[in-house]
Amino acid sequence: MRPVRAAVRYPKSSWLITWANRLWAAGADAVPADGLDVCGIVGEREGIRREVPVEEPSVRRIAIAVRRLSGRGGMETVIRTVIHTARFARVPTAMEVWCFGPPEQDEWLRDVPHRVVRIDRGPHRRFQLATKLPCYQGAMRRLVRDYQPDVVVATDPIFVRAARTWRNSSSGQPRVYSWVHFPLDRLANVRWLGRADGHLAVSRDLARQLAAVDPAHVPTVVGNPLPNTVYPLLPQPVGVPRLVYIGRIANRQKRIDLLFSALSRLRPHAWTLDIVGDGPDRPMLQRLAAHLRIGHRLTWHGWQPRPWSVLEYGSLLVLTSAFEGFAMVLAEGLARGLPVLATDCIAGPRDIVQPGANGWLVRPGRVDPLVDVLKTFWSSGDSTLSMSAADRQADILARFGAPAVWGRIDDALMI
Repeated sequence: MRPVRAAVRYPKSSWLITWANRLWAAGADAVPADGLDVCGIVGEREGIRREVPVEEPSVRRIAIAVRRLSGRGGMETVIRTVIHTARFARVPTAMEVWCFGPPEQDEWLRDVPHRVVRIDRGPHRRFQLATKLPCYQGAMRRLVRDYQPDVVVATDPIFVRAARTWRNSSSGQPRVYSWVHFPLDRLANVRWLGRADGHLAVSRDLARQLAAVDPAHVPTVVGNPLPNTVYPLLPQPVGVPRLVYIGRIANRQKRIDLLFSALSRLRPHAWTLDIVGDGPDRPMLQRLAAHLRIGHRLTWHGWQPRPWSVLEYGSLLVLTSAFEGFAMVLAEGLARGLPVLATDCIAGPRDIVQPGANGWLVRPGRVDPLVDVLKTFWSSGDSTLSMSAADRQADILARFGAPAVWGRIDDALMI
C-alpha cells in the first residue's frame, strides 16, 4: 500500500517553540521501513515546512518515545519484539520509535521505523530534564504533527508531559500511555505520569506503584515479550554444575558481589560460573573474585550480541539484583529450560519465578539465603522443583511469549 504524500506547513510560533523547532529540524534523522516513505525537512524563512507521508485512516498509528539508550539492553529487544509482533495486530497498526537522543549503538534500529532527535547527550539526567523540557516539548510537537499518531507510548515521565502538551483538544488525540521499565523510585518527575490516559505495567509491582501515582487509571499488567525465535533447551552438564549469569556488569543494581560472596562459602563444592556481559564494574568484581579465591572458577565472556550462543551447557541461571524492571533474562533462561535463582526484588522476578515450580526466590541484599539454596541445588539439582525443563519452557512461553504479551498491550490500547 503506497502512502499518500501531503505537505504540512506550520505557522510562526513563540520564540521558545521556534528555537526548539530549529533544534529539531537541524538534528532529526529518519529511516524508511515497511514501505513508509519518510521525507526530508525543508527550512523556510516564514516557518518550517515538511513533507510527510499520510497513511490511510484505517491504520492505527502508535509511536514509542524513548530516551537515549545504549542499543545493547533488554529494553531495546523488548521494543523491537513489540513492533515486529504488532504487524499481526487485529487492527492494522503502524509503529515508530522516537529516540530523544542518538543511541550509542543503532543496530537494534536497523529494521525498525524510527526518528532520532539529537537532544540528549550529557550525563546529568535530572539536571537535563529540568532544563531541556522546552526542547522535548518542541520536538514532540513536530513529531506528533508529522506522524499524527493515535497513541504515544511514553517510556519516561517527561514524554507523558511533552505529549500531553500537544494533544488535539477537539479529537483528544493522541492518547498517551506510560510504559516505564524501572521502579518509580529510579525515575525523575514521577508525578507527570498522572497526566497519562493509561499505563502499561511490565510487572505487578510496577502496577501498584503506578496506581499510587495515578489512582484514576488502573494499570494493565502486560509483562515483557520474549523475542519471536526458536528456544532450544540448553543441555545440562554432566558432573560439575555450571552456573550462568547474563547481564550488565553494574554492581549497584545487579549486586554480583553478593553472588561472589555466597560462592566463596561453597568452595569445597565443585562448580563454575559463566558471566556473559560487560559494564563499568567488571575490574572491581574481578579483583573481588581474586580476593575471595574464586577467580579461577569464573569465565568472563564479555558483551555478546547473542549471549546464549556462547554457552554450551548450563545448570542454573542466577540473578541477585537489588532492583529490576522486569528481569527479562529470567524469562530467557526458563525458555531454554534452565531453573532460575533470583532475589525477590522490586520489580519483576516474582512475576516470572514460581518458587518450588521453576526456581527459587530469596530475600534481596542477603548472602545466607543464597548459600542455602545453592547448597540444596548442589545436593539435589532441580529434582525438588515440580516442573521439568520442557515444562519450564512451555509455561514461560505461554505467559510471556510475544503473541501473549502483544495481545495484552493491544487490549489495553484498544480501550
